[in-house]
Amino acid sequence: MAETSIPLTLAQAGATDPAPEAFMPAMIAGFDWAATPLGPIDTWSAIRRRTVQLICRSDIAIATMWGPEGILIYNDACAALLGRHHPGSLGQPAAQANPRMKRFIRDILARVHAGETVVLHDYSLVSDRGDSPEQIWLSLSYTPILDADGRIDGVHAALTETTNQVREREEVETALRQSMKMEAIGQLTGGISHDFNNLLTGILGNLDMLATRIEQGDHASAMSYLDGARSAASRAAGLTQRLLTFARRQALAPAAISVATLLDDLHELIDRTVGPAIEVQTLYPPDLRAGFCDRNQLENALLNLAINARDAMPEGGRLTIEASNATLVAPARGQTHTEGDYVRLTITDTGCGMSDEVKDRVFEPFFTTKPAGQGTGLGLSMVYGFIKQSGGHIELASEAGRGTKISLFIPCNQLSGATETSDAPAPAPDMRWDETSGLILVVDDEPGLRTLLADMLREQGFSVRMAADAEAALAILRAEPDIDLLIADIGLPGAMNGRQLALAARADRPELPLLFVTGLDETTSSGPPFDSAPTAMLRKPFSFGCLHTQVGLLLAHSRTATPPRSMG
Repeated sequence: MAETSIPLTLAQAGATDPAPEAFMPAMIAGFDWAATPLGPIDTWSAIRRRTVQLICRSDIAIATMWGPEGILIYNDACAALLGRHHPGSLGQPAAQANPRMKRFIRDILARVHAGETVVLHDYSLVSDRGDSPEQIWLSLSYTPILDADGRIDGVHAALTETTNQVREREEVETALRQSMKMEAIGQLTGGISHDFNNLLTGILGNLDMLATRIEQGDHASAMSYLDGARSAASRAAGLTQRLLTFARRQALAPAAISVATLLDDLHELIDRTVGPAIEVQTLYPPDLRAGFCDRNQLENALLNLAINARDAMPEGGRLTIEASNATLVAPARGQTHTEGDYVRLTITDTGCGMSDEVKDRVFEPFFTTKPAGQGTGLGLSMVYGFIKQSGGHIELASEAGRGTKISLFIPCNQLSGATETSDAPAPAPDMRWDETSGLILVVDDEPGLRTLLADMLREQGFSVRMAADAEAALAILRAEPDIDLLIADIGLPGAMNGRQLALAARADRPELPLLFVTGLDETTSSGPPFDSAPTAMLRKPFSFGCLHTQVGLLLAHSRTATPPRSMG
């Protein structure tokens, strides 16, 4: 750097010439420092001038904040990160340079001027360096700059962008979460298959007894067997829906959740997973706060922790999942949580516990104490990653031979009036329709289900046409333009599935009501042509009453062009 930039010779700095693209040395030299608390450059100490010269020659983004006001001086690499805040930030108090960072910078200045060195990894902030604000991540290091007398004269801030690494890591973590989910599903298989076989036995056995009583003419007792078959089928449907929800693959989608409802919904699944030798308790107070996180990932975390607890209690024991309201105070040195209100989920088992050596490594990816082939070592590391990504905190207490306690701190929902979303159907509007008229086309490749649907509809007085695939359905639709409703299975075989059939049908008749049926965890499509007329979804298995209600709603709404909400 030439002496005209900063009044300090190269010999004193022991440096080489700066890159010709460096603009900050000239900008610093030409700035009116007399108008700032730092005063003219020629009044600066040799240490301050040498520090400024050295940062200007660095390829690393570096800023210095001088005096109690934190007057900013930075290099070209840092100017690129400042974006539209450059060059206006030069010579200004650092806390005023970016309004979003005011409180953060004030805290940093106070800590470093008290003698502390502050290091932050992958700190997330909003940058204005582009045409629009963008989220970036930085590793930050703040250290004191001492004057000749050993007093703190300023703060040295080194900024290394880690945005690409963080995003790549998030992609890997998403894939690992899915891997862990699949491992957990594998753990579920044994218990769930046992439950399904029990439910199927109940269904088939009740139907056999129903047939026997009908043959005997004992219609009075026949209804009890019919009710038993219905009950077993409903329980099986609930189990499949919970499994589909658990297995859904998606990125983190935090939202307001009722942790109490989640525990109620998850209790049966955990109970079946850990087996009859382990007693499962779920506890929570009536005034439990709402949490804010990804519900599916929280379910996944709890299920993985339950599986770990089961493996720690091969002879049986007790697993307790207790939710409570908690408030975390400002973290002490070495802690990383944020002070505030949380929902605490404490998972306690009476198993073998952990040694100190295992506790020190338990959250490391791929660390496992299980035999080869019985675990990936990703369970607790993925739980840890999910909690941290959600802005929460995790604590572990364990002692060999005395069980384990893991506490998950979920941030409370801070959105006023926000409540957990639900897929429950809205109450049916009070309306009437003509139950003895209407022509309905039923499209399903399963002959037994197609015939059953047709029989249910005819029982209500509707006329029915049937088709096994999309091509046959389109031919019927074009031959019979008076069809009032199309009911189609989404998973049709052949060149066109149910959604593609609906698109083709709506191209000819935009007002045609549609009822999709599916055995998967799907939702109806939105946008043209699905919003041009009533469209709804019915999930298998469904009852006679659900089918009748949904068909009636669709036909009634088609007359008012008001699409009903999906049911099932």
